[in-house]
Amino acid sequence: MKYGFYISGKSSRLLKFLQQATIDDISSIKIVISDYKINESFKDLLTDYQIDCVVLNYLELDGSSNKEKNLILSDKIQKILMDYKIDYCFSLGSHLLGGELLENYKNRLINLHPAILPMFPGLKAVDQAAEKDNIFVVGNTAHFIDEGMDTGMIIMQSVIPLKLFLDTKDYDVILDMQVEMLNRLFKILNRDALRIENGRVVINGADYSKGYIFPDYNI
Repeated sequence: MKYGFYISGKSSRLLKFLQQATIDDISSIKIVISDYKINESFKDLLTDYQIDCVVLNYLELDGSSNKEKNLILSDKIQKILMDYKIDYCFSLGSHLLGGELLENYKNRLINLHPAILPMFPGLKAVDQAAEKDNIFVVGNTAHFIDEGMDTGMIIMQSVIPLKLFLDTKDYDVILDMQVEMLNRLFKILNRDALRIENGRVVINGADYSKGYIFPDYNI
């Protein structure tokens, strides 16, 4: 498998993933596409890992609206993914992808969103949850990208009590869970273990029988 990443900003999650990933997983990442400038230390790290990097400065793209810019960005990402013969691309970016990219990479673009979808799609999902009354758990969702805003088929989710975030106000309490999700996704994709069944994603060999109760209280 050949993998790519679309990122925005610092992308600390990708950095943390690379710092603990296996050599095989790192070698399977061929390209990182950023829509914002990245710092030199991160560039040097990618160079050390022999991962190419392309910066598509979103602010410099043509287009009179965000919708037009998003389509231009998507077209450029599609060309790069095809040039590198990428099988799957992970999105840690902040812009809504669309156009032919979604057709040619249907069920091959995977977004990691910091919320338990379908609750709190879009930007600032953690803040949305923290400000909402009667929310008890938060987490992350890995899902295929479709035409909607965080509406694609869900692959996996991670869950923690909201109190852990409220006690620390540290977004990494939630976001760092995506690192382990990426570890699992690489294993699943390398084994070709994903299938679509009745409009849902099913992972071959996964255990769907377990449930959890929060908070954990043993008398």
